Amino acid sequence: MPTVRVCSINGEWMNRWFTRDAEATAQFLPSFSAEDAAPARLAATIEAIGAEIVAIQEAPSREAEMQLFVGQYLGDYEFFLSDAGGQQKLALLYKPDAVDSAALARHEDIAGLIDEWEADVDGDAVLDGYGFTRTPLVVDLVVGGHPLQVVVAHMKSNFINQGKELWESPANRQAYITSALKNRRRISTEGKRTRSYLDARASADPGAAIIVLGDLNDGPGLDYFEDLYLTHNVTDIIAGSVFAPELAFAHAQHDVPADKRFTAEFEDFVPEPAMKRLLLDHVMVSPGLLGANGLRKVDGSGAVYHAEYDAHVSGNGDDRNDRPTDHRPVGVDLAY
Repeated sequence: MPTVRVCSINGEWMNRWFTRDAEATAQFLPSFSAEDAAPARLAATIEAIGAEIVAIQEAPSREAEMQLFVGQYLGDYEFFLSDAGGQQKLALLYKPDAVDSAALARHEDIAGLIDEWEADVDGDAVLDGYGFTRTPLVVDLVVGGHPLQVVVAHMKSNFINQGKELWESPANRQAYITSALKNRRRISTEGKRTRSYLDARASADPGAAIIVLGDLNDGPGLDYFEDLYLTHNVTDIIAGSVFAPELAFAHAQHDVPADKRFTAEFEDFVPEPAMKRLLLDHVMVSPGLLGANGLRKVDGSGAVYHAEYDAHVSGNGDDRNDRPTDHRPVGVDLAY
């Protein structure tokens, strides 16, 4: 029974590894070119995971830069790099000997993810035109003779510059809350738009094999703002509705023990300062991948690759060159 591994990893601002885009030739900056620097650590982590298909968020802004990384550190992958996302693009790497074919999805097939839509992202009850901060990268693969669509997502960040200072200032806290809610509304409408696309695809072809994966900037449960203001989170929206269980996607990281079900650790100052572990990175599989035949998810294979990540962190990983990235990779195995 042949298998392929599909994984996702946020590269943590890979664009900062390289010289400016204005320079004709892409080059690693000297601070990121040593054997123990971040590019080598990220590549070693990917190699340790052993995935044939790798989704990357926060990829570099130029194909030449991604090619430099792949050619110098990985070697046996080909890739697609999105044309949206500015300095934090999306990429999909794949081993050509593991897939029969690979092609970008046609524009007309994913217009719902590319074109603007109407949404109220600032809470003023007025609908405005909105588009993804980073348009999902959609790639159609054929694996072992079976079609597979991979949707690489990186939702709007909820980061606010000088957020801690704003939150801790009585005079500025409300301004922080307003900005935080606007960011989360943007993440929410991006999640809903993604779900609308998935509903349409799964309704038209109930057996369609689709994986949605990436950094959703949202984890299980409700954070402070989702609990008290929005009353929902984004991951639940993308997974699907309980009123259409036949269209619902399964979350691969449910296979991971609860205490290991996290990909990022950071100090959150809302509502009180505390170190938190969140599952920000996700892999969701369509109902068509849950059967007993054809291309299908291997039972129990959903993973957060802690060991592969930890093996390539030096010390406490505080310095950028002492860690592969600031997110643990996630993934799943498919059999055919």
